[in-house]
Formats: sequence, C-alpha cells, structure tokens
Amino acid sequence: MFKTDIGVPFSSTDVINTSVLMTSSLFLVVIIGLLSLMMYFQTRKSDTFLRHRLWDKMYIIMPVIIILSLVVVFIFFLAGPLSEITQSNRWVIYVLIYYVLFLINATVLALIHKAKKNTISNENKIGYSFVWTSLGLLVVIFIL
Repeated sequence: MFKTDIGVPFSSTDVINTSVLMTSSLFLVVIIGLLSLMMYFQTRKSDTFLRHRLWDKMYIIMPVIIILSLVVVFIFFLAGPLSEITQSNRWVIYVLIYYVLFLINATVLALIHKAKKNTISNENKIGYSFVWTSLGLLVVIFIL
C-alpha cells in the first residue's frame, strides 16, 4: 500500500530513485515559478516595484536575512517548540520551505538587479531570477 523507497539511505549502493528526484525538481520549479509570477504581476501592477533605493542595497541585505532566518529556525527546532509543532502539523514544514525558496529567489533577483541595473527591464530581471534560481537549486539537488 505504501511505498518504502521514498527515502534512500546514503549507504545504499542501489540506483537512485529518479521519480523522487523528478518530483522534488518539479516541486521546486513550480514553487519558484509561482513566486516569480507573483513578482512579475507586481511589476505589471506597480511602477515602483524594484525602483526603490533600498533595492540597490538589497544584494547585501538579503543574505543577512537568510542567515538570520536560518539561525532562528534552527534555534526553534533545537529548543523544541518548532519540532513539536511540525510533528503534529505537517503544513508548517511546507511554509518554511516556501519561505526559504522565496528568500533564495529574492536574493537572486537582488543580485541580478544590481548587475543589470538599467540595461534590462524589471520583467526580464524577474524572468532571469526564475531561471537562475531554478537551475542553481536543480544543480544542488542533483549533486546531493
């Protein structure tokens, strides 16, 4: 009834289950695509998105936010309250995954915004951030 090959131990010498890799890859690409689509629609709706002075410093601010967020999440997991909550509520894990993916996508967008400041449109910056974030995370998944 249940599949037992979802988690493959690292000591296993068997061939890696490609369906798990493809499912997780598709999950990442769809979530990052939806986050990028949300930002794309925001640029179409608002003329001021990605034009604030703070976006010029965001390539420094976003990695700091990622590090602080990871430290806070690790502290809450190790202290106990978050681990107890996630054991009874699986959706908390997905919220954390979505949050981390959003931070990674926003960091890549900030780096692209800094590198290609006035040479390409904001819509293209969001498209490039989708492609580079997806490719980067897919490379990390297939290396692991």
